[in-house]
Amino acid sequence: MIPSLLTTMVERLDGTPREPLYTFLDRHGREIAAADCEEVVRRAAGAADLLRAAGVETGDRVLLVFPPDDGLDFVAGFFGCMLLGAIAVPVASPDPRHLDRELPKLRHVVEDSGARVALTHPRYRAFARLASAANRLRGRGTPGWPKLSWLLSHRIRRAESPAAAALLARAASRFGPDDIVYLQYTSGSTSAPKGVVVRHRNLVHNLELIARNTRVDRDSVLVGWVPLFHDMGLAGGILNAMYTGARCIVFSPLTFLAAPRLWLELVDRYRGTHIAAPNFGYEYVLRGLRDDDAFDLSSLRATLQGGEPMLEATMDRFAAALARMRFDPASFCNVYGMAEAVLFVSGPVGRPPTRLRADRTALDRDGVIVPASPGGPAVTLVGSGVPDAELGVSVLAVDPDTGRPQPPQVVGELWVSGASVSSGYWGRGDEENAAVFAARLATGDDRRFLRTGDLGVIGEDGEVFICGRRKDLIIVGGRNIHPQDLEAAVVAADPILRPGSAIAFGVRVGGAERVVVAAEVRRKVLEGKEPVPVGRAVSAIRAAVTAHSGVQCHEVLLTRPGRLPKTTSGKPQRGECRRQWTAGSLHAAALAGPHGPAEGDSTVLRLLQTEVAALLQLADPDEVPVDLPLRDAGLDSLGMMDLAKRIEDRTGTHLSPADVSDGSTLRELADSFRSAPAEPRSAPPTGDVPFSAAQVHALRLGQWDWWNRAVMLDLHRPLPVERLRRATSALVAQHDALRLRFRRDDGRFAQSYGDVESSFAVETAATDEGLLNDQHRRLSLENGPVLRLLLTEKRLFITINHLVMDGVTLGILIDDLDHLCRLDERGEQLRLARSSARFDEFTRWMNDFARGDAAADLDFWRAQLDVPPPAAFDSRAHPGLKFKDLRSAHQHLRPDETRALRTVRMGGRRAPIATTLLTALVRTAQRQWSCGRLTIRLSSSGRQAAVHGLDLSRTAGDMHCTFPLAFEDSSAQSPAETLTAVAERLTDVPSAGLSFEPLLFLTDVPNGLAEAPAPTLWFNFQGEAPARSRSGLFSPRDVPLGDMWDPESGEKQPPLYLECSIVEGVTRLDWYYSPRHLGWSGAEIDEWTARFADELRGLMIDRS
Repeated sequence: MIPSLLTTMVERLDGTPREPLYTFLDRHGREIAAADCEEVVRRAAGAADLLRAAGVETGDRVLLVFPPDDGLDFVAGFFGCMLLGAIAVPVASPDPRHLDRELPKLRHVVEDSGARVALTHPRYRAFARLASAANRLRGRGTPGWPKLSWLLSHRIRRAESPAAAALLARAASRFGPDDIVYLQYTSGSTSAPKGVVVRHRNLVHNLELIARNTRVDRDSVLVGWVPLFHDMGLAGGILNAMYTGARCIVFSPLTFLAAPRLWLELVDRYRGTHIAAPNFGYEYVLRGLRDDDAFDLSSLRATLQGGEPMLEATMDRFAAALARMRFDPASFCNVYGMAEAVLFVSGPVGRPPTRLRADRTALDRDGVIVPASPGGPAVTLVGSGVPDAELGVSVLAVDPDTGRPQPPQVVGELWVSGASVSSGYWGRGDEENAAVFAARLATGDDRRFLRTGDLGVIGEDGEVFICGRRKDLIIVGGRNIHPQDLEAAVVAADPILRPGSAIAFGVRVGGAERVVVAAEVRRKVLEGKEPVPVGRAVSAIRAAVTAHSGVQCHEVLLTRPGRLPKTTSGKPQRGECRRQWTAGSLHAAALAGPHGPAEGDSTVLRLLQTEVAALLQLADPDEVPVDLPLRDAGLDSLGMMDLAKRIEDRTGTHLSPADVSDGSTLRELADSFRSAPAEPRSAPPTGDVPFSAAQVHALRLGQWDWWNRAVMLDLHRPLPVERLRRATSALVAQHDALRLRFRRDDGRFAQSYGDVESSFAVETAATDEGLLNDQHRRLSLENGPVLRLLLTEKRLFITINHLVMDGVTLGILIDDLDHLCRLDERGEQLRLARSSARFDEFTRWMNDFARGDAAADLDFWRAQLDVPPPAAFDSRAHPGLKFKDLRSAHQHLRPDETRALRTVRMGGRRAPIATTLLTALVRTAQRQWSCGRLTIRLSSSGRQAAVHGLDLSRTAGDMHCTFPLAFEDSSAQSPAETLTAVAERLTDVPSAGLSFEPLLFLTDVPNGLAEAPAPTLWFNFQGEAPARSRSGLFSPRDVPLGDMWDPESGEKQPPLYLECSIVEGVTRLDWYYSPRHLGWSGAEIDEWTARFADELRGLMIDRS
């Protein structure tokens, strides 16, 4: 047998380097990435270089923490560790929505393995960190992320083919059978996960075992969705394909759960020969089938089931349902295996699984297999084949008390021997590992056995049959009840129950063992129009348990989907479920009774299509796809925020930014209408409120009580002043930031909340004359008001201080004021739909972030500022920039040009408009100024902090943030190449850009950011303004900026500023610039804007 998988890779690279190995698909089943052996080796060599540069050496452990849909980077990282001799540690990426329960698992693996470095995707890392900080702010007690050096996978650069091949050859000669390849952490269904040590000799033996027994070869096509961190997805899929040369088709488990029939469609499309999943996966397929499905499944040679016992009923239903699709029931194979033996122990392909029908009473009471009598209680065990003796595999049923093999047909603990069996768990002592991995029979047999903890019997011909786990047995009245059998009976008891989502466990009640059952209800039932028949399902479960085992259920609990504790592979964690039952948390999550419906799917989807069509200015709502991510449909982040507001106004249903994300589809968004209401909003604090970074910046500039923002609104019909006053009072009561008061205590600024009525002023004027001058009137930030409204016959003029608002806030306030005025007009109660988080919740998060996680980004920000300005601009000659220095120029893109801007594509999908505009700016600046590397100041709304935690979509306050980002020289690139480079550069930004200004303004620790030169350019994309409502009372009108104020300090500001927005289909490009600082005398701005227009046209034309 070959010494390592590396040897196989060398042979494959020399022989068939271009034969396809891996194909990765998106949620729609479309190919998004593919790799042959040469591509894998080149990417793996690049990953090895990245790890080596981070100080990783041979024997170091490296965590691979990738979301389920990022397969190619995972593969590169895994094989990169192998080339370097580092030990890969694949783990599940903690769900950012549930960090309180997910992070402890990751921390356990880090502490247990001693890993110091983790490789992950940049977007996942950013979202997860923000979610962690938001959870801490909300008092959820989320444990901190483990201390690791995080490497981002987009920094992996493909090595040149000769260098990659040479590195592979060196690794193959250097590492041998006893070197460790990876640690496979067990699923932890009965105990804390442990790291199984997988060496090259274990891996190669098991891959040969799989190839021989399941008939995998280079002509095979494996189609799978099991996560790659799981042994079935890793060894059974990725490594199996590399060893045999088979082609491996991979899609996300999340996609499978959403559309299980896609699995069959892919088997048909790619002529799949092998599929594998736990039993519940096949149940999911059955639930997702449609009457008109007509896939051709005749190519399947092996339908493998592993991870849990295969149920006879599942096999029969699956075979019957798919018979019309030419599915061969003889392809079923019930595999027995475990991570402690890499993956596979037994389960030959080529004959139908053996079914052993046994008397249930004899099995439970006496632990023996006796043929069931007609009409008597029976259980069917599905065989897992005869172990491959030619490859040295042996499985015995052993009496755990005596250490002697049981006779055939007698239940015992299954002991496994063979070269696939690991030497032990990582970090455990020799004695502990020897007890599990080197058990000896009492008969004097020299072989070393793995004690699996599984209960089973060996048939007369040596076939293995699984009964359950020793630790999970429920013993009632002296009878052994296997929870797996009960759980199968439970999910079959009522159609509202989710397949594979019931847990049975024993509890002590009054000194006796009793049975408790918990089961999850199908999501579609909870979202349907009919009340959930909780009582009917509970009665059916009780009847099924009694019929199966002859005992009564002490309690039956029904929960929502995803509530019951499971391992990463979907196995029930019965011990954890028992602990939650004892603690009472399982009762708290149980469904107490019927749940009412929301709107039907078709109505909701049509509403969403109509609203998105209005935002995109499409005449026909049918043009809006329901299964395409919103970003690909052309909706940017502010458009999504506006969509959420429109839906809230129409239906009263609040959607958070986590619901309306750029990756969401309209069909997924429709599901959000059924989500449970959020926690009630708590009262604002009575003490001081922390400042945001933007507020601190403004206060340092001085003249803060004159720094006002104004907007003029045209009235569509008369607005009585008392109506406006009542609506404004309700508006201020809702938005806490409008009640802020500012003071100085011994030279130190502070803010706190004041009362409603003194926070605003409503005044009237006879004419519009002099309205624009109102913005220069001082607002009293110490005592109020911070908001002033001046009403004339035809217009409403609003002035608000910048310390309590930003650009997004202004849109929120206008929308809400319009809504409240219309409510008052109809005589209805003045209240807004459920609000977002308070402003002080955001500022507390930001200050906590500044003192904690933000420090990890410091080196990145220093590098962005360590770029000299273009030679044409010398910041030292003109240190202070004031607004009176600014001049302006304006460009517009007509609606047809804006539509063309939306069609620019990048990597097979639409490029965000902001990315396209930024790319044009980068190319313009680098060509006009003949400069290479260039740093640009970018703006962010700050509301990304809402990701999976704090909902700020309707929160007022000054939350905007800016950050610097350096872009490489684009002089040798085509427009499309620069677009891709800029998009990749934006993914480099840590913490979504929210850490720069907190580090600059909210920490007293010197860090060098304040001393760095300011960027020369500032880019701010304000998004798309909502369409004017025909039913609204007013609509915004442009107001000139004017000479509002000048900083008292010598604040360093970029001398060239581009502000972009889209209003009623027209893209506005507003340039603000300082001729004195830029050294411009007159015509330069015209040359600049003409060059920008040319670059933008080039991006629209270039399709390379």
